[in-house]
Amino acid sequence: MTEESPNAEGTDHDDQNSTWAKWMSAPLRGFFNQANNNGTNPEESKRSDEQVPTPWLSGLAQRLPSFSFPPQDEAVDIKDLADYANLNAKQIQLLELEAQQGIVKKADTWCWFEDITSSSSADLTLQQPGELSVYNTGSSVCPLPLTKFPISKSDCPRFMVENSTLLPNTVPEELYHERNTFNKVVTAFRNYYNFPSERHTYLRSGPAHSRLKEKKVVVISFVGNLPDRYRKITLGKMCSARHLSLKLSASLKDFSPQQVLAFSLEVPLDQKPLEECFEECTQLLKNWRHQFDGTCLLLFNGLYHSVPLQIMVAKRMLEDAHGFGMKQVPSVGLLCLESCLGGYQFWDHSSDITIDPASANYQANREKVLFQGCTRIQQEILSQISEYKDLNSPKSKQVREALDWLFQNCASAKLVLMGKLYESFMTVGQKLAIDYQHPNIIRHVWLSGSDLGMDLKKADKFLPTKDEFSAQPFFHQRQLDIPKDRLFEICLIRDLITAVNLGYEEAAIMTKMISPFFISRSFNQHTLPATLKKQQQYELKAWLQEMDLKWKTFDVAKDGGLPAVVGNVADQLEYILYKATRQSPEHIKIKSGMFEDSQVYSAFVLDIVKTTTLLEPRKLAFTTGSAETSSILSSRSQYDLVWQLHSFFSFFTDLRNLPEQTLPKLLFLLSRQPASAKLIDYSPTRFRRTNDEALSRLRELWEVYHDWKPPTKALKQLQRILSFLSLYPSSVRFQSDMNRTKC
Repeated sequence: MTEESPNAEGTDHDDQNSTWAKWMSAPLRGFFNQANNNGTNPEESKRSDEQVPTPWLSGLAQRLPSFSFPPQDEAVDIKDLADYANLNAKQIQLLELEAQQGIVKKADTWCWFEDITSSSSADLTLQQPGELSVYNTGSSVCPLPLTKFPISKSDCPRFMVENSTLLPNTVPEELYHERNTFNKVVTAFRNYYNFPSERHTYLRSGPAHSRLKEKKVVVISFVGNLPDRYRKITLGKMCSARHLSLKLSASLKDFSPQQVLAFSLEVPLDQKPLEECFEECTQLLKNWRHQFDGTCLLLFNGLYHSVPLQIMVAKRMLEDAHGFGMKQVPSVGLLCLESCLGGYQFWDHSSDITIDPASANYQANREKVLFQGCTRIQQEILSQISEYKDLNSPKSKQVREALDWLFQNCASAKLVLMGKLYESFMTVGQKLAIDYQHPNIIRHVWLSGSDLGMDLKKADKFLPTKDEFSAQPFFHQRQLDIPKDRLFEICLIRDLITAVNLGYEEAAIMTKMISPFFISRSFNQHTLPATLKKQQQYELKAWLQEMDLKWKTFDVAKDGGLPAVVGNVADQLEYILYKATRQSPEHIKIKSGMFEDSQVYSAFVLDIVKTTTLLEPRKLAFTTGSAETSSILSSRSQYDLVWQLHSFFSFFTDLRNLPEQTLPKLLFLLSRQPASAKLIDYSPTRFRRTNDEALSRLRELWEVYHDWKPPTKALKQLQRILSFLSLYPSSVRFQSDMNRTKC
């Protein structure tokens, strides 16, 4: 034996021990490598893939061929997951666990797909089978079929309670008329000489059902994550992407489409840049490229900071239609709820404040308060939302280019913006992106009766006590009058948004100036002033004590049925509110708000299918008038607003062919979920080629102003600014003065 022999012998022994160690540690090392795969760079991943040994049981079977060993499941290779059918049970289980962990972490985009063609509107709230794909997991390239949605919800009885309306219209027939021969000739003449042509869209002839009957419709909804405290201060409450998809799909069911497919994407827009989330969404959607073939109508749906994302995804899908499996470019509609396209700024209507609310220091201090509890990354990303306020910022340009491309390359593309009128954070002008001007942009304002002082706990004051109620199904619907002391502000906003939708830039400028007066902390339960919160708690306690004596001994049945002693609609509502407030939330739930309102989704569908395309594509334009009021308490701003309002009223008197409308009303709905709402039948709207309707609306404004009793400090300030209306002894004098004076 040479001197090297011991070393050689020792080397063989070490190699043997090393081999056994590799066999025994292979499963654990493979598990940790898979878990840490996202944190390694490509070169490290490549080296680790090359060094991974064969599974320990397989290695043992190779060295001891005389023994029989059970077959071992192979590890999941993310590069070879094209066919779900080729996966075994163990691999499927690992992929499902990995996807579930990805959802819980909220660090990556995930998409839920479901075919709801065979489901009725009432069944959409029940569990449905579908497919799940989570980015940065194996399911990102191989969607997982599941029997139900991965996030469970309680099965307690749910009741829908709504008392709301949309301004300026709920159906297109209330605002638009059909394009006649005269309109076509004038438009062709203007287009030929490069004059501004179509100000607005027109009403399509024929029934709406003919547009969608036997057609394939695809719904794609986006919702971005938000920190809990940030969400409460800004939006109050949110909903899931699947909720948006199902509510929109339920409205589509009324038009008898041949097939309805829904994609719901939850996106980490609070942790990743918009561009990165955009790439994740497009990659996940391409997993279902075979489902997009034959699509006739593509509907996008999103809220707040997911609106820019849905616009960019819509552009990519139409730009690369073949890449998404679409042989023909479909019609497109985008619903934007509480959009961030107008950015935001912080408001303070307190007369005690000494610093200018529009100053950079004040805005920076308020932003610090808003971002309390957020991580550094969340602060950096969410702070960029305010940049949309500047039309020349990189964020705005990014969205503007995508939206302009849609309007110029897809003649049927329509953008429908909806936002709440009464808010504590963003103004209605910001949420409706009032600076964006295009005939295919349609705007609606949503408001609730509770913001008008119509407390549901006191429903006997505005609900007729003899109203009939349908017990099977549990459903009641009727129109209610808006309180007279709040009609002025509603009529003013209705007339402004009507003119905006008809393409008048002067109305957009006026809306931008007046919308800050509808901001108040009292319109958000999470930002209520301490005194008001204490008052509401005291009133609630007294109301519950009163209801205990009346309803405590009567319980809700397991199937959601109400006791027979509960008679009229007012009692039904009172009983449901009492049980939902007094008992555990798991026992009974009340669903209400903008995201639950069927009017919102039905109006969007009708805006898409009942309006025409432009004769010639038009570029996206922007308002060039006055800036938004910096402070409603500024004397200069008040003086400027008086003259701007006077100028707008004078301009309004010249508007011709306005739709004849009665005073707006609220739609009250009480139903047991699942149930589909039924829109009120509307009589045809008259259009006269005179300014009679404009003068009539000015007369209405003068009349309802004298009954106006605004509740908030900002609206009271607006009332003082508009006090010049009380100087006119009659509406006729007011009309004639506005018609005579041209500022």
